[in-house]
Amino acid sequence: MLAGRRSAIVMLLFACGCGREIAQTATRDPTATEELETSCLVPITDLPAAPAWASGKLEDTPLVATSYGAGEGPGLFITARDAYRVYLNGKLIRESRAPRKSDFVPLTLVPGDNTLAVAVWAAQGTPMALLQLDDLTESYVSDETWRAELAPQPGFAAPEYGGEGTPAIVYGRLGGFPGCDPPAPFPQASVSSWVGPTTGSDSSVLLRRVVRIAPLGFGEKATGGGSAAPSVVTTYDELEALASGNDDPAVIFMPEGDYDFRRKGSEITSRLACVSACTEDATKLQYSLLPTGSTCATSQMMVSTEERRLQLGSNKTIVGLGRGAHVRGISLDFGSQKNIVLRNLAVYDVNRALQEGGDAIGMAGASDVWVDHVTAKWISDGLTDILEGTEGITLSWMHFDGANPADCRGRHTHASTLRGATITLHHCFFDHTDSHAPLVENPTARVHVFNDLVQDNDSYGVAAGCGAQVLLEGTAFRGVASPTLRRDCNDGTQPGLISAVAGTNLYLQDVGNHAGGDGKEPNDTVFTPTYDYEAEPAADSWPRVFERAGVGGPWRRTLSLEP
Repeated sequence: MLAGRRSAIVMLLFACGCGREIAQTATRDPTATEELETSCLVPITDLPAAPAWASGKLEDTPLVATSYGAGEGPGLFITARDAYRVYLNGKLIRESRAPRKSDFVPLTLVPGDNTLAVAVWAAQGTPMALLQLDDLTESYVSDETWRAELAPQPGFAAPEYGGEGTPAIVYGRLGGFPGCDPPAPFPQASVSSWVGPTTGSDSSVLLRRVVRIAPLGFGEKATGGGSAAPSVVTTYDELEALASGNDDPAVIFMPEGDYDFRRKGSEITSRLACVSACTEDATKLQYSLLPTGSTCATSQMMVSTEERRLQLGSNKTIVGLGRGAHVRGISLDFGSQKNIVLRNLAVYDVNRALQEGGDAIGMAGASDVWVDHVTAKWISDGLTDILEGTEGITLSWMHFDGANPADCRGRHTHASTLRGATITLHHCFFDHTDSHAPLVENPTARVHVFNDLVQDNDSYGVAAGCGAQVLLEGTAFRGVASPTLRRDCNDGTQPGLISAVAGTNLYLQDVGNHAGGDGKEPNDTVFTPTYDYEAEPAADSWPRVFERAGVGGPWRRTLSLEP
């Protein structure tokens, strides 16, 4: 199942209040005043030096941000008894000798394995820590899934460290030990537990957890640039140099911020457009770009086009750090490349006032691709257009935001067209679109849609045509004229097939009948996914999708067209 399924926390209560030596019985009152006075309520005046094994100097890393504070973006909440050092992927990134101080480290988890190692040492009693690691998708709290070691070997903070340790002991939940529990900014509603070693006789412990950020679904083989040394880019030329032109593995970080990559000045080009009045709103005109040599029956005029088309190479990872990178005016062309990962980006304002002027994301024959927590908005053509021959694709936690005053209907008309491809779409949010959420065509298409949210759609949501097969489950629809549509090809043959798994999808307010059949939920025979997964109940998933889909997750920043 998706990351975030937690095993039940084992509650081992100790009579020492804030984690002194293990008591002989679990029935003794753990909040007894005399115990607290010897642990948490008495100020510490003499804190011992860090254990010899917890060495190293603080190191800079682009994964630690400076642009936001506690609760404003992804990062680590921590408090310890009594001092700590935090290591991320082998680098010492934060330390504190202030006993039981509540702290927040703004940091980014990246695709692959993220190794978090926390050295804790105490002036008296058992060293313990409370931890909550917030990522775009979910939060990871301190519990028995962490490992504890009393005498770690050199290299303990590195991702490849071989030491396994033992499961950390859970001493009690946050809120259970007055005088020990931290004040804000540590989230007071957290389900984190005080965790430490299996014995109370040692004054230091290493707590370690590896968090893997990886795709689920048809794109599960995508690793992008893998373990290549990361590069930080802030200009289009830097991005283009690393992301396109070759198949060398590359990991590219873009710091949190807004990047206007539109062509400017003499780089702006002009193209012929067909101009017509909008039937929905006579005050609006529609400008449709014409292919070279084409004409139209209505008036024509030259219009400016500003987009850049970034043609990606194979074996690339591009990650927006912190609350995400907002990238304006580029169309990401995957072509037929392989093994690409995109995460935490907004792709927006691609010729927003024109039609047929560039996709946000386009693929034609690509394979092994994972696109995660990406927002597409104000796009001239498709938010995602994925064509024949494309296979092994996962689109997860994406926000397809179709609101656009320049469109005739004020919303994007064709959100996502998927033809002849094998694709998983899970936890995606289709919002303010007219249709195509998604539209799947071609007999070779196999598309699995689960735990999505389709909202404010005045035509149809999930559609299949021309023999395409769609498996639909755990998805919520709200304000959608027709949640599904099965349609034939233009020649009237090969109807599309949709299996909406009975009892799993949720139809909220203002949802019409299913289209292309008898008005009931479709129940065709379709493919069986080749990967392991577990769909959540739609009632549980759609609020999370609403909150967390797209760039920045729950801490998304507002996209702007200014200046």
